[in-house]
Amino acid sequence: MLLLRRLATSAFRRGANDGGVLAAVRAEIAHELSSSSPSPSLSLSNPRYPPSHSPPIQRRYLIPPLWFSQDIPDFTTVSDAPRGQEVILRRRDASEEVLVSALLAPLQFQGGEEPLPSPRDALMKVFVSKPGVKPVLQFDCRAFEGEGDGDAAAAADYDVTAVRYHSFAGDAGGDKYEGPEFRVLDPQLQVALKVHLLARGVNSKLASSLLHHLVEKERWQYVNWLKTSEEIFSKDH
Repeated sequence: MLLLRRLATSAFRRGANDGGVLAAVRAEIAHELSSSSPSPSLSLSNPRYPPSHSPPIQRRYLIPPLWFSQDIPDFTTVSDAPRGQEVILRRRDASEEVLVSALLAPLQFQGGEEPLPSPRDALMKVFVSKPGVKPVLQFDCRAFEGEGDGDAAAAADYDVTAVRYHSFAGDAGGDKYEGPEFRVLDPQLQVALKVHLLARGVNSKLASSLLHHLVEKERWQYVNWLKTSEEIFSKDH
């Protein structure tokens, strides 16, 4: 309430008719551009920008970087639209194809009177298929940040939450039986299925790279949303 009162008083003194929205939006833009920086585990080198150049922070609208990781050369980007939430990667050889779809899990809050956002997780779907062979094997996974702060923070990792199969990718839904929950499977089978994924490059490095990229990408999208809002409310001045 105190912040709202200050904004209202400031807006009244300036004669603004937007309730102080423009000032608040500009303050938030400045905060985002000054307080956040790309994660060191996320390389910003990608085809949209020349080598050794970061994306143009001072441009009117920011173009989020494409997913790229020098530590994971086997995967290539299938889809990573600047305004989209989903990233799709592919790893393919003569005998097998692995598709990974990832997007951020919904934002959650924790705490009492002034709840704070919890660290974001990423929801991953991994499809493993062989040419001319059905069905397609699907792994549902959840990537999460490691515990700790700063240099002591552990690397991100992921858990498998479900394993199912379909006649083709996207054939889920309806009233089809899709198997038991992963956690109720025999522990040895759980380990074997996780090893199956690790052997196909779906490891903690990939989970960490995707999670950091998605968080960073959403920040860029948020700043662009703020800049659009700034344009809208600046017309009232």
